[in-house]
Amino acid sequence: MQNKKAVLFLSILLFFSGFLCNVNALSTNQSISFHSVGITINLTFPEEAHPLDNISHNITITANTALTIQNFTIFIYAPVNSTWQETKNQTITSFDLVQNQNFTSRISFNLPQETNGTLYCFIYVLTDQSADNFSTTFYTTHVSELTFTEMQSKFNELLSNYTILQTDYNALLQDYNILLANYSSLLTNYEIIQNKYNSLSIDYNNSIATYQILLNTYNSLSTEHSTIISNYGTLQNKYNILQTNYESLNSTRYNVQASYDSLNATYRSLNQTYVNLETQIIELNQKINQSENQLSNDRILMLIFIVTLACLIVFIAYIKRKKTEPYLVIRKETVTMKPEEGSQSEFSTNSIYPTKG
Repeated sequence: MQNKKAVLFLSILLFFSGFLCNVNALSTNQSISFHSVGITINLTFPEEAHPLDNISHNITITANTALTIQNFTIFIYAPVNSTWQETKNQTITSFDLVQNQNFTSRISFNLPQETNGTLYCFIYVLTDQSADNFSTTFYTTHVSELTFTEMQSKFNELLSNYTILQTDYNALLQDYNILLANYSSLLTNYEIIQNKYNSLSIDYNNSIATYQILLNTYNSLSTEHSTIISNYGTLQNKYNILQTNYESLNSTRYNVQASYDSLNATYRSLNQTYVNLETQIIELNQKINQSENQLSNDRILMLIFIVTLACLIVFIAYIKRKKTEPYLVIRKETVTMKPEEGSQSEFSTNSIYPTKG
C-alpha cells in the first residue's frame, strides 16, 4: 500500500515538472522612499522578474517646497556572470517644481539574458535648496530563472493536488472495503434466496392447480358480472334521470333562496327605515311638545305684556285728566275810604279763585 502511494506521488511530480521551466514572474510591486534636499523620492519596482523580461521602475518626485532640481541621475545595474553590468540610466536637469507638485518618470528596460541576482541602483540629486548633493544606493528587483515565490506556489499546488488524490484514494479504498463486505453479504443472501426459490417453485406448482380451480370459478363469476353490468346500466340511466331532476329542483331552490335573500334584505332595509322614521317621529313629538311649552310661555308673557300695556294706557289717560285746572286772576285794587275820626286807612285785596274749565 505504501509503495502505491509513493508511485502515485512521483507520477504527480513528473506530470507537473514540465511546467516549472515556463512560468511567469509574479506582478507584485515593491516601493522605496527617500527624503532629502527638499524633495521626497518614491521608487516603485517589481519584486521579482526573469531574465529577458521587460520591467519598469516608476519614479515620483514630490517637492516639499518650491525649488529647482538642478540634476537628477539614476543608474541601474544587473548582476551578469558575477559582474555588475549597467542596464539603464537616466538624467534629468534643470526643472522647477512648486510646493507639493509631483514629477513622475517611468524607466523601462529589458533584463540581460544571464542576469541572476538583485538589481543595484544608484541615485544622485542636486537642488538649489542645499549646497550638498544627495546620493544613495539600494537594491530593487530580484532576477532569477525561477523565483522562490513561483517555486513555493508550484510546490503548494503539487502538495494540494497530492492531498486531494490521497483523500480520493482513501475514499475509494473505503468504498472498496464496503463493496467487498456488501458482496459477501449479497452472496450469503443469494444462497438464502436460492433456497427460497426452490421452496417457492414447489409452491408455484401447487398454485397452478389452484389457479385452474379459480379460473373455473372466475368464468362463473364473469357471467354473473355481465348480468350485474346490464342491471347497472339500467340503474345508471335511472340515476341520470333523477340527477337531472335533482339539478332542476336544486336550481329552483337556488332561485327561491336568492328571491328570499333579496326580500329579506328589502325587509331589513324597510324595517331599518321604519325604525329610523319612528325615531324621527319621536324626536319631532319631543320638538312639538317643547314648541307648545314654549308657545304657552310666550302666550303668558304676551298676556302679561298686554295687561301691562292696558294698565299703562289707563294710567296715561288718568294722568291727562288730572292736569292742573285754570285759575282766574283778579287784578289788585286799592280802596280808599274817608278817614273816620281823624284817620285814613287803606284796604288792599289780591285774591285768586280757581275757575272750572
